[in-house]
Amino acid sequence: MNITLQEKEKLSKKTITIYTIIAIICIIAIFVVIGVQVLGNDVIDNLFGINKLTKRTEQEEAELKANFENIFNNQIEEKENYETKKIDKNQKIVYTSYQKEEKNNGYELNVNIPYINIKNSTVQNFNKEIKDTFEKKSEEILQTTDKNIIFTVKYTANIENDILSLIIYSDLKQELSAQRTIIQTFNFNLENNKELTLNETLNIYDINKNDVQNKINKDIQEEQRKSEELIELGYNVFSRDIKSEIYNIENIKEYFIYNNNIYIIFAYGNDQMTSEMDLVII
Repeated sequence: MNITLQEKEKLSKKTITIYTIIAIICIIAIFVVIGVQVLGNDVIDNLFGINKLTKRTEQEEAELKANFENIFNNQIEEKENYETKKIDKNQKIVYTSYQKEEKNNGYELNVNIPYINIKNSTVQNFNKEIKDTFEKKSEEILQTTDKNIIFTVKYTANIENDILSLIIYSDLKQELSAQRTIIQTFNFNLENNKELTLNETLNIYDINKNDVQNKINKDIQEEQRKSEELIELGYNVFSRDIKSEIYNIENIKEYFIYNNNIYIIFAYGNDQMTSEMDLVII
């Protein structure tokens, strides 16, 4: 009895390609799992170009926050060469344009107000905002003789990755009102003469937006938890609405770049009578 065996079907090129791709994916997956176990997440993330937030210990983050108010030196730190059109060629790109230090029976004034020395309409609009907010208030106080007012304004500026970053910090204590802290920031790309949003800055630093949003949510929830504990003990402290849209990246306007850290600032005193603020450091 003759038995004829069926010939094995030859695999098509398409099938071979699919099997090859699957095999490569499996090998990469095995490599990643082993790599994470042996080398750690950070090495593998860098190898594959996966960008994550800088990992800091609780102590490192606490030190950055504690040192925040010490960075205000009323000048600019210029760490790199850049080209820009200045209004006054004899001045730095940011300099103190208005300075007053005076004390009498009615007030105490110590203000250093910056000016951004760039020929650009957006920059000049921000300079006008600075003047209307801080210089105007200073002049009003100078005319006051019968009220107890303490007003301070300080700033610092920095240039990194062709980004000019300026932050202005102000405290206002007026009569019996609560102390109010006002913070304004301005971030400007010197390469293309454009104001930068936080989202655009995250893209420049190649930082994942979702990671940043998660850190913001986590940090604010933790601060609110601390507040609630104090409220339960009978203290009158500031309370946050953790569901507020002010914590969404798209709505955040106040941030400052310093030493490759991005300080995201929630200055509640900008529109409320409080000195409370939260820092989220990226």
